[in-house]
Amino acid sequence: MKKLIITILCFCGIASFAQNGFFLQPEIGGGISNTCWQPFTFKGLPGQQSILSYQGQVDAGYNAGKWRFSTGVGYLLTGVHLQPGSIANFNNYVVIPFAETNNLFIPYSEKITDYNPHIIIPLKVAYEVKQFNDRLSFVPQIGAEFAMNQRRTFVFSNSVKQEESASDFKSACNPHSIMGMVQLNFEYRLNSHYAITAGPSAHYMFTSELNFKDQQDYAVLMNLGLKWNFRKHTDIHTR
Repeated sequence: MKKLIITILCFCGIASFAQNGFFLQPEIGGGISNTCWQPFTFKGLPGQQSILSYQGQVDAGYNAGKWRFSTGVGYLLTGVHLQPGSIANFNNYVVIPFAETNNLFIPYSEKITDYNPHIIIPLKVAYEVKQFNDRLSFVPQIGAEFAMNQRRTFVFSNSVKQEESASDFKSACNPHSIMGMVQLNFEYRLNSHYAITAGPSAHYMFTSELNFKDQQDYAVLMNLGLKWNFRKHTDIHTR
């Protein structure tokens, strides 16, 4: 009897392992971004507008039955449009310091766009919640993203564009941030190796981008990816 049970367990283990395998998944996404902060203003809450946000990343992961575990590297652009009067002024001018150049004295009436680029290293866990048919599945995922913040770029309505200097970035920004993400992916199997993934995602920065004032960036994106399974997964979609 014990031998029979051991044989059954071994067979189940082999069958389960046959459903497993590594995969590679490049993905792109686009949507909107904004920030949770209260900028420098003496006149109450400022006017903020979302900006176009986008990302691109390549993930490597492992299928374990209905579970997916992945990590990778990517690029994510966040930021915000600040309306005129959003930043505290002195004699009707906003002073934007750039240590390696001259200071910019921008009129208080200027509209300023703040672009915040990040190099992203994600850790994700996904689960196949629903298999609609042999090809289409719903596979939501949740995870954390380690963000290596890059130097910001400021664009003004008078066409002045200025990238932050290395010294200014070091004095004003945190070099690293932690973000959380949720993605509602639909996975469509093209064949035994390839599948298309698509779905919305939300990204929120739990730690501050700035080191002297709270600023949490967030983005809502629509994503499209191509998943390549290293081994055939013909049995996954018949269980």
